[in-house]
Amino acid sequence: MKIRLFPIVLILFSNAIFGQELLSFNSCLALALENNLALKNALLSKEISNYKYKSSYGKLLPSVNGAVEKKQSWGREIDPDTNLFVNKKIENYSGDVDAEYNLFSGFSTINTIKSAKKDVQINEVNIQKIENEITIDLAQKFITILYLQEIILSNQEQIKASDKQLELAILKFESGVISESEVFKIKSQKATEELNLLTNQNHLTDNFISLKQLMNISLGSEIILIKPNLEFYKNPEINENQYFLTNNAVAIHPSYLMRVLNEQKMRTEISISKSALYPSLNMRFSIGSNYIIKDPQVTFDEQFNANLSKGLRFNLTIPIFNQLENFSRIKTSKLNYSQSKIETQIEQNRLSKEILKAITDTKTSIKKNESAAIAFEFSKKSYEADILKFGLGKININELNLTKMNFNNSQAELIQSKYELLFNNALIKFYLGEKFVL
Repeated sequence: MKIRLFPIVLILFSNAIFGQELLSFNSCLALALENNLALKNALLSKEISNYKYKSSYGKLLPSVNGAVEKKQSWGREIDPDTNLFVNKKIENYSGDVDAEYNLFSGFSTINTIKSAKKDVQINEVNIQKIENEITIDLAQKFITILYLQEIILSNQEQIKASDKQLELAILKFESGVISESEVFKIKSQKATEELNLLTNQNHLTDNFISLKQLMNISLGSEIILIKPNLEFYKNPEINENQYFLTNNAVAIHPSYLMRVLNEQKMRTEISISKSALYPSLNMRFSIGSNYIIKDPQVTFDEQFNANLSKGLRFNLTIPIFNQLENFSRIKTSKLNYSQSKIETQIEQNRLSKEILKAITDTKTSIKKNESAAIAFEFSKKSYEADILKFGLGKININELNLTKMNFNNSQAELIQSKYELLFNNALIKFYLGEKFVL
């Protein structure tokens, strides 16, 4: 056990020394979901919609206002006590409390609450949508980086093989066995392989930058991605009816659910716009009193009770004509509802196509991986045999380069097929509601 643990401890210790951080896919995903700016913005939008939803219930309560006034006047003025004109200084204090309550307004308050609730649900689903997009985007970049790292190792091995071939070719040229043009061909092949290596290294750097930005970490931080288990476990659901799987996946997809919720909200907006056609009934209750400084003075309690006034009012407003504004609002809300239904169907069609393609890609990846493994095995044997033949002088450099090119291509296709299969298989499970696992 100590012998097995030693390499692991050594790797972790060396990474700590050089400041490199080991990250699995789950670790990267946790960082992305914690730090992603788009997700933070969506969480704030949800919080705002929650406050608006809670405040919408306040429309069911009365509005209460209080007022206090102090008035001083000189000269000719009406005496609040006698209600006669007098010519003297008057100092008057008054206060009142008003409470107004909406008894009926065409159910606009109830429908406004329903609309605010739909906004909360839309923002909740939008958070799930952004999380899903981050997960898929992160998985693509994670897989691409691992793929490029393997391709770069393959490129480096190809260059080493070309170096050995070049050494052998130079010896043969100096011995007069082959012409100098054969040496030039190997040098050309090596230069092409070095260019491929440089291109793949640039792509790797770009993908690392994109991955770090997605996780919102410093671009200068050194990270090492932990390669997942590439052993493929066949997904039994992939053999089910693809249209049945597609319908199930679309029904739980956040993008589709957002369209459905928006459609329901637009339907509620029609009811809100129609509420303006109904009469509105308001009730208002008020209570107030005043106090006048007199000579001789009358006590505050006596004046307060004597001047106390109470009132209860009912106000009924019947809409008759408002320059076709209500008609325009109702018509617009109906058109918005029709538009939302079309958008829901468009999104359903888009998702169906996307998910069907993912199912097809997964099935294709299985066959592609099996074929690539067979092609790689035989191309490797052919290449190894041709290296021996070239060393014995039985084939020329053109034939060897052709065999080597086939081997390089089959190796690249095998690496690509492994990661494509891993991603596509995880993506289908993710579409069907499972956790994205690499």
